[in-house]
Amino acid sequence: MRTKLFLGMLFMTSMLYGQNKLTIVVDGIEEVEGHILIQVYDREETVVNGKIEKVEGETVTVVFEDIASGEYAVSLFQDENDNRKLDTGMFGIPKEKYGFSNNVQAKMGPPPFSDRLFQISEDTEIAITLR
Repeated sequence: MRTKLFLGMLFMTSMLYGQNKLTIVVDGIEEVEGHILIQVYDREETVVNGKIEKVEGETVTVVFEDIASGEYAVSLFQDENDNRKLDTGMFGIPKEKYGFSNNVQAKMGPPPFSDRLFQISEDTEIAITLR
């Protein structure tokens, strides 16, 4: 009985908050190797979802299911050497390509979180170009 009650409450919560699909199309891939590492944030330091997708062409499409309506930001990079980290050189300048939602450019560090925010209230598709 408790299991049925819990599942019912879980279903009602998902209906109340609206579950959406977020599709991210990553382009600007020059080297067809490695993986794209993606993180979706709902607050500056809070990752709500993440994925790793193999690079098999000049674009990579990643789909996140069951994203509640709200404001989100995305950060990603192409891990060409598959070491699961963004490689940097002198002064912390990235050696691997990266991108942010709204295609905001980084200047002396990541762009402000508020500049990366976008709204999800239905199925949403965004495009991010690697830099």
